[in-house]
Amino acid sequence: MLRNERRRRILPLEIFEREVLERLRFKEIAIDYGAGAGYFIIPLSKHFRKVYAIEANREMAEFLKNELEGIGIENVEIILSERPPEFDFEIDFVLFSNVLHELEDYRKFLEWSASSKSVCVIEWRKDAETEFGPPSSERIEEEEMVKSMREFFSTVRTLKIYPYHYTIIGCHEEGCMEG
Repeated sequence: MLRNERRRRILPLEIFEREVLERLRFKEIAIDYGAGAGYFIIPLSKHFRKVYAIEANREMAEFLKNELEGIGIENVEIILSERPPEFDFEIDFVLFSNVLHELEDYRKFLEWSASSKSVCVIEWRKDAETEFGPPSSERIEEEEMVKSMREFFSTVRTLKIYPYHYTIIGCHEEGCMEG
């Protein structure tokens, strides 16, 4: 899954598992919106009964499908879509990782995700000087993201777990995460 050593150094999956996934109280159904090549899919598939990987790019979706088949992960369903799909069941967790800055109106996607029990946004810090990632002009200020998430979630927590990214958790109830 996205065998990129630099990404593993700047966004270690172990930290995501320990600081986010292992602390969640509800772990039935998760969505990885903008799943791409599936960097977060393996940890999500270990912690949730069912994971929906939503991807707009057909080639990426095919790549992810082949990768999942190759390693035998069976609890992930890939949905090819440019729009957020409607579900007729409850979603426990939605992950937006490095995708909201690419969307025309990211607030619409936050609003769509607000029906889930919890949402995690991982985005590039605007003030992080890097030779990689999107240009600073395309990045969303952390404070702006927190403010936007407060429109849709009663509890919003910022986790300082990565040097170049901010991680924000939005929930509808105080106890959606342990610790």
